[in-house]
Amino acid sequence: MSSPQVSRRAPAHRSQRSSPDVRITPTDSPEHRRLVWLAGPAEPMQALAWDWCAGLSATMRMAWVGAAPASPASYPHLPSAQADTLLGRTLDVLILDATAGLHSDALGAATGAVRGGGVVLLILPRRQAEVSRFGQRCLRVLGDSGLLPLNPSRESLTARDLPLPFPLPVGMPRTPDADDCLTGDQHQAVQALERLAHGRAGRPLVLTADRGRGKSAALGIAAARLLAARQELPVTHAPYRILVTAPRLASVAPVFAHARGGLGEDSSGAARDRGHRLEVPGAVLEYRPPDEACDTPADLLLVDEAAGIPVHWLVRLLEGHQRVAFATTIHGYEGAGQGFATRFQGILRSRAPQTRYLHLTQPIRWAADDPVEALMDRLLMLSARPAEVGHEARPNPGEGMVQVLSPSLWLEDEPLLEQVFGLLVLAHYRTRPSDLQRLLDDSGLQVLAWRHQGQVVAVALLAREGGLDDELTRAVAQGRRRPQGHFLPVGMILHGGAPPASGRLHYERVVRIAVHPQLQRQGLGTALLRRVVDHACQGGADLVGAGFGATPELLDFWRGEGFEVTRIGVKPEVSSGGWGATLLRPLTQAGREAMEPARSHFVRGLPRLLAGPLRSMDADLALALGAGSGAPPPEPRDIPALEAFARWQRPFEACLPELDALIRWGLADPARLAGLPRAQRHALVMCLLQQRSWEATARALGVSGRKSVIRCLREAVEGVAKRFWAA
Repeated sequence: MSSPQVSRRAPAHRSQRSSPDVRITPTDSPEHRRLVWLAGPAEPMQALAWDWCAGLSATMRMAWVGAAPASPASYPHLPSAQADTLLGRTLDVLILDATAGLHSDALGAATGAVRGGGVVLLILPRRQAEVSRFGQRCLRVLGDSGLLPLNPSRESLTARDLPLPFPLPVGMPRTPDADDCLTGDQHQAVQALERLAHGRAGRPLVLTADRGRGKSAALGIAAARLLAARQELPVTHAPYRILVTAPRLASVAPVFAHARGGLGEDSSGAARDRGHRLEVPGAVLEYRPPDEACDTPADLLLVDEAAGIPVHWLVRLLEGHQRVAFATTIHGYEGAGQGFATRFQGILRSRAPQTRYLHLTQPIRWAADDPVEALMDRLLMLSARPAEVGHEARPNPGEGMVQVLSPSLWLEDEPLLEQVFGLLVLAHYRTRPSDLQRLLDDSGLQVLAWRHQGQVVAVALLAREGGLDDELTRAVAQGRRRPQGHFLPVGMILHGGAPPASGRLHYERVVRIAVHPQLQRQGLGTALLRRVVDHACQGGADLVGAGFGATPELLDFWRGEGFEVTRIGVKPEVSSGGWGATLLRPLTQAGREAMEPARSHFVRGLPRLLAGPLRSMDADLALALGAGSGAPPPEPRDIPALEAFARWQRPFEACLPELDALIRWGLADPARLAGLPRAQRHALVMCLLQQRSWEATARALGVSGRKSVIRCLREAVEGVAKRFWAA
């Protein structure tokens, strides 16, 4: 497919002349971005790019991402790893230099900053791309899109022949309207947020969008309007609080930027701005991480990039706030959010049926049918979906065909790759383009797929780890080395109390495991995990394990197949906002000998962790972690003190040893506390295990103060103690 000749505007110092047929993304619209692919030896391509940049107007906003340019000219340069810092910026020109390697995350991040009418110059040598399967697939996708590579060393090509950015089209980027919105979609989103703030409680709002639709900006604009309205009122009560949360603070930078801009010079002069907290007279906008946001009172809660937060945290945020908006990117280089769409929205429909949903479709920086957006979507599989499964498809867990997929299939069968990757997207809070690149290129990964009627309905992504030499294992134990690609053995040695020799063993790690959403809760996940264990045994692994954001339900699932917790992270994960747990199952005698001290180390240390860095952990998760600890019941001599506390007025502090024995016994088997009301169960954990203050416990339980918490504790102790008083 040949591309049309490009209409372009030459700078004043260039002579006007016709150019050869330049193969770029086909377009004749000044609102479309254009991509030019240079493929040849590195030096001629870079020299051509330097000459081209030298002819650009000084007002052009540009960036060179990738290998550092060797030209004496001063070009804004970013290494590939820093391409995400372009988030929120607008470029006229992007040079993406992949001569030192193609980085998928950088490709997605950087191209998303280019405005409609701008130009992306992709320097990608064919020979270099052919080295990896990801590169080979990129070449095929580029070719299928109509792009033909330009080789400066073989063609009579000069900088004059490359297209220039179109002049900024009228309205692109669009001129803000009276309320600072750039599109009709964004205007509707801001209005919906204001209605949420002023309307009836218990009616959440869900904002979804692909990347570049101004979702985060809408949150900031709405926040600014609410703050501005409040500072006009007399300050006679507590400040109006807008809380914003996200997987990490950097995610909400656009929210705060647009909130500052929306307040204007007059208002912002009176505002106190601390980066993560913006305060005006009578109102405040502040960021809190997800775990803190659950228990922090607010008049309005804004959850940005909700797909990056585990579902159990989203449920707690929903339960803890009367007015809450969940906003997330569904497709984009930052990560796919299909887990949010398939899991949490189902919970919303059942628990909050009056939830309002709004999807932003109109791009801010480019036209809706932009060819570069379509190319990046296909190239990086941003819209990957599982296979369509009919209602009649009900595979029998005992008869499924499970097979290890050969890496060569990824280049031979694109639909198969999309089915597998689409399921893997659903299995994780955030899937980035680099996950696709790793799937294609990492020789240490294996894919175990369950196929039914020709479709992939369940999948497990596995990684072989361990086999470390003695010198490296000693360095790991001393904290001097943390070799990449060995998550399980490094965690066992460095954090789990296992001997350094355990690093020599072989581990099979379940990186991700997923079942098609329409076929869940039918035993497929359990059956596939059993196949994974069989596969690990056949491969000579000593242990099989996994690490994931822990929930009580997930811990029950893995424990049901013989896995035990050997480690819990001491702070919420940056990627998910959840507490990362590591579970292992030994497969050999050597594996059992290595795991025993790790499990013992975890059990002994858990009470201390719960009273320290895990103090803010959800109480039910804390109970789930303690299952299997083997703590004995309270001794007969403890019963009078417990009875006096539960039924009479014995002070709490006077029976702490007996209460401690009771809660440790309950911690060993969560079923012993499962029959208690939620408030009583949580009161035991918060006061005795996590040692939270009376004020913090009362706030979390939704009661008035210490007396109410003590009353809850007395009822809980009587409910638990009945199990052994009778005996």
